[in-house]
Amino acid sequence: MKKFIFLIITAALLSGMAYSQDKESHHKEIREKIDQLEKIKMIDALKMDEQTTLKFFARRAEFRDKLKDLMDSENKLLDKIDSLVKNPKDNKNSKCRGMLDHYFALEQKIFDAKKNFITSLSDILSQEQIAKLLVFQRQFREEVRELLFRRGGFPDTGGKH
Repeated sequence: MKKFIFLIITAALLSGMAYSQDKESHHKEIREKIDQLEKIKMIDALKMDEQTTLKFFARRAEFRDKLKDLMDSENKLLDKIDSLVKNPKDNKNSKCRGMLDHYFALEQKIFDAKKNFITSLSDILSQEQIAKLLVFQRQFREEVRELLFRRGGFPDTGGKH
């Protein structure tokens, strides 16, 4: 029943924005609506009171900012790696090795940031709530992904996968 209600709400949110003129604005609206829905469902799933909710989402916002910075750095590095491997110059091995080392160091920082965020929640959430959070995050991502694929594709692909 909960999945059915989730699908109806999400479909209504996504289809209601289909008339948006500006693609970038449209995608931002979709991300914001999905984020709002995630917050509502997360509060319910973890049974957080108001004070816990405020603390949790403040800490989560800090974590997301840090994670976004790390992922932006990773994407820029991957762009450089892409340019390097497409460039027909010789002597790529040493450059590739350095970039790959940097890539794996960024991956480790991303992992560490995620781990630190989860472990930092122990003063806000019980261990059971933290476990429920991890499961919730996976399930929510899967539900959104399934909904988007069933809808005909991600919004920025125009129905193409």
